[in-house]
Amino acid sequence: MKARIWTAVVGVPLLVLVMYFGGFMLVIGVSFLTLAGILEYTTAINRLIRPKINVLFMIILAAVLVVTIKLDYYSVMPVLLIEFIAIFCYEILSGNVGITRGSATLLGLVYVPVLFGHLFMFETINNGIFYLWMIFVIAFSTDTAAYFVGKTLGKKKIAPKISPKKTVAGTIGGIIAAALCMVLYGSVLGSYFDFVLPWYLYVGVGILGSIAGQCGDFTASMIKRQAKIKDYSQILPGHGGILDRFDSILFIIPLIYIFAKLTIGIA
Repeated sequence: MKARIWTAVVGVPLLVLVMYFGGFMLVIGVSFLTLAGILEYTTAINRLIRPKINVLFMIILAAVLVVTIKLDYYSVMPVLLIEFIAIFCYEILSGNVGITRGSATLLGLVYVPVLFGHLFMFETINNGIFYLWMIFVIAFSTDTAAYFVGKTLGKKKIAPKISPKKTVAGTIGGIIAAALCMVLYGSVLGSYFDFVLPWYLYVGVGILGSIAGQCGDFTASMIKRQAKIKDYSQILPGHGGILDRFDSILFIIPLIYIFAKLTIGIA
């Protein structure tokens, strides 16, 4: 518990600084998250498949995607298609006759660098910082409420084969909390920052974001359960790895970016 608290004491202010200043600090932050995340993912997947994913190859492909998102977002899909071709050319030349490693490699590239890389996109949107913080409001409110509601009222398990401790009550509690916290967040933005969106949009994005975040949580747990590991790494004392801590956030990032693009002319 002490390790968990100290990680939060150091990590939360650092996160605030990175999000607030953006620019070079955001580049460093996203690069770190991507590198750590891709190493954790590759290590976990390599426990499941043979032949193993080439770590250096994976890092190079991930780096190319992150740089592409930062410099020219609209080139991401062509670059991803080129990497798709490169991955399976590599499989053929290495003499591999299966598609498991190639498919796992491609999945990891979408799962980690593409999703984390979308954090750059909020710098291109008017009032992007306000949208950016929605990600963390939804993720943290969902996680907190799901834990306490599930612990207090939870009986029926929602997906016991993936995550035995998560309950239907906790899931519903997380969704409700995210919607309420988003309305509260919206009210703060309207009162102090002159950023106004209709309350029902905050409710809607809170609900959808919470569902997406919890799906992200289950996805990370699914991989860990298959790999027979408790945590992806110990890089964050008391919290595990980057993918342990940012599992729900990864799935919320693109949803909020889409929400921002759809509502940019309203606020």
